[in-house]
Amino acid sequence: MKTYLNKMILVFSLVITFISCETNDDSVIRNTSVSIETTNENAEKTYTTIKINGTVWYDGGSSIINRGICWSTEPNPTIKNNSIIESNNNFSSTINDLLANTSYYFRTFATNELGTSYSEEQIISTLSLNNTSWKFTTIYQNNFEIFSKINFYDDNTTKFDEMDLPGQCPGCFITFGTWSLEGNNLTYMWEGSDSTISTYVYTGILNGMNISGNYTHSSAPNGIWNAIEL
Repeated sequence: MKTYLNKMILVFSLVITFISCETNDDSVIRNTSVSIETTNENAEKTYTTIKINGTVWYDGGSSIINRGICWSTEPNPTIKNNSIIESNNNFSSTINDLLANTSYYFRTFATNELGTSYSEEQIISTLSLNNTSWKFTTIYQNNFEIFSKINFYDDNTTKFDEMDLPGQCPGCFITFGTWSLEGNNLTYMWEGSDSTISTYVYTGILNGMNISGNYTHSSAPNGIWNAIEL
């Protein structure tokens, strides 16, 4: 009888211990779990923007303090680099003011009272001007417009020709010039590579899928221009 009681007491103690452990495990705070769904292959991107999608899958048993996206031109970005805060666990944000033809490292993150966890890293590049064609609209002071096709080649040379549109003269004024990009600031020389010789010098800012700015002319008033990719 005594042996039976001892066994029952032991079993009861083990059950109590198991229940106690289960209760304690439920109260343990763990790291959050977060993912990034955007890759270089499926990203919605322009010359200066990239859209990032992310999800917080697990809060770690604690309230989420912050969640969002961080990025850098160097590997393993953290919230100490560039970051934005999101309000929902499923989020999608467009990152603006990026540099054209540049690779960025992105991670999503989530923070609870234990700390910050990060997703895997994705390397995503903005679009490049190399080997692209653009429709330039050159606007003169009397609101007369010239519509031209400019090819930007990867050796930084260009080809200009007016477009086959009413009032234009395709093939009449073909010129070969140069282009350069410093940050998102474009300089396009209508002919050659010397700004003191080129009849037109276009300067402008690349933003999203558009470029716009001002031009100078060697013997006519200066004006404005804009361009969209063909």
